[in-house]
Amino acid sequence: MSWARAAFAAACAALAALAPAGCATAPPAVAGPSAPAAEAIMASEESRAGSLTWVHARGVAELRWRDASGDHFEQGDLDLRWCAGRGIAASISKFGDRHAWIGSDGVRWWRFAPKARPSTLDVGVMQPAPGAERSVPDECAVTPALLGLAPLRPRVGARASIDGALAWVELDPAGLPSTEGGRFEAGFDVATLEPRSVRLLDAAGALAWRVAYADVRSVEVPGTAPGAWPRAPRRIEATRGEGGASLLLALGSISVDREAVDRPPLYDLEALRERFAPESVRVLE
Repeated sequence: MSWARAAFAAACAALAALAPAGCATAPPAVAGPSAPAAEAIMASEESRAGSLTWVHARGVAELRWRDASGDHFEQGDLDLRWCAGRGIAASISKFGDRHAWIGSDGVRWWRFAPKARPSTLDVGVMQPAPGAERSVPDECAVTPALLGLAPLRPRVGARASIDGALAWVELDPAGLPSTEGGRFEAGFDVATLEPRSVRLLDAAGALAWRVAYADVRSVEVPGTAPGAWPRAPRRIEATRGEGGASLLLALGSISVDREAVDRPPLYDLEALRERFAPESVRVLE
C-alpha cells in the first residue's frame, strides 16, 4: 500500500471512530413556523378591516343542500349592503325577480322569501336560547365579521397555535352568533396573517360549521393612499359540518359607498315587513 493510500485509510478510520457505532449521520432538523402572538393577529385584523364602515358589494350567491328528495342547488344575483351601526341587507334575485331578502340589525336576523307560495318571513335572534332552532347559513350571511367585512378579533388571553398550514386562535364571541357552549376559532395565514377560515366547534369539540375565505383584496377608499386601503375576501363559503348545506358568496365588486348603504329602511324589520307583506311568518326564538 502506498503512503498516500495508507494516510487516506487512516483518516477514514479516524472519522468512523468519531461517529456512534451503528448510527448514520442525521440531517439537521428544520423548525416549523412559530405561532404568531394574538396581539399581532389583532393588529393585522384592525388594519385589514377596522376602517370599513359602509360596504356595497355585488356578486353571486349559491346555496346547496340535500334532503330526502336529493341534492339541490339555487343560484342568484347578490346585492349586499352593510352599514356599521345599522345592519346588513342582502338581496338575492333571479332574472330580475327578488327571491330572497336576508338582513340583520345586529340583534335579530331575518329572511324574506317573496316568491314562495305563500310568501314567507323567518325571524331569529343572533343569540338564541340553548336548543332553539337556527339556520347557520343565514346567520353567516348577516354577521359582518364572518363575511370578512369586520375584524376577526381574538379572545382576550387566547393563544394561537399551528394546525396544518394555519395559525388558529379562539375568537372573542362578541358580535358573533351564539355558540351554545362551543367556540369560534379563526385560522390565519402564518406568513401574511390574512384570514383563511373560521370554524365553530360545539361543546363536545366537534365541527358544527365553518367559513372559508379566498381572494382577499383591497377595497378602494377615495382620497386614501392605496397602502391604507382595507382588505376583504371576494369569496366566502359557509358549510354546515362536514359536507352539509353550504352558502357561497362570490363578490364581483366591493365599494365604499355611503350614499348607497346608509339608508335606515333597509335595516328596519318593521319597514321591510310592511314593504314585502309576507303571508306567513315564522319566529325562531
